Amino acid sequence: MKNMKLIFMACLLVLLAACGSKPVPEEDKKSGATKVENDIPAEEAGVKAEVKLEDEGEEANFTLKNSSDKEIGTGVAYALEKWEDGDWVKVDPGMMFTEQMIMIKAGESYDQKIALKDQKAGTYRITKEFFKDEKKHIVSALIEKK
Repeated sequence: MKNMKLIFMACLLVLLAACGSKPVPEEDKKSGATKVENDIPAEEAGVKAEVKLEDEGEEANFTLKNSSDKEIGTGVAYALEKWEDGDWVKVDPGMMFTEQMIMIKAGESYDQKIALKDQKAGTYRITKEFFKDEKKHIVSALIEKK
């Protein structure tokens, strides 16, 4: 009876361990590339996020393009995350920002420099919140630092 319980517990442990693992998609197995999942859109409510590396990867220029027909509001706060082991991990969760309201008129853009000099190579996501018609939205852009 004790042996039966041990066998049952071992089988249960193996099943639970298998449930927690993520299968690798076929295209990733063939190419060897890691698949990055971004669940935050690059464009929402007529506002698009774009990012470009500058100064040989030492900083990024993050741009919010307001293609909507209304003015939007944002701040200087952003989140920088790194893709690690299939999840987005905040680079500096304790980062502090001063509160400022930046208004972006319809058809205009807002550029913000983001320091990357202390970051290692990898895939990063920059997310930023904005407000349109008193409703909060969030957009993101991905960048690869080499």
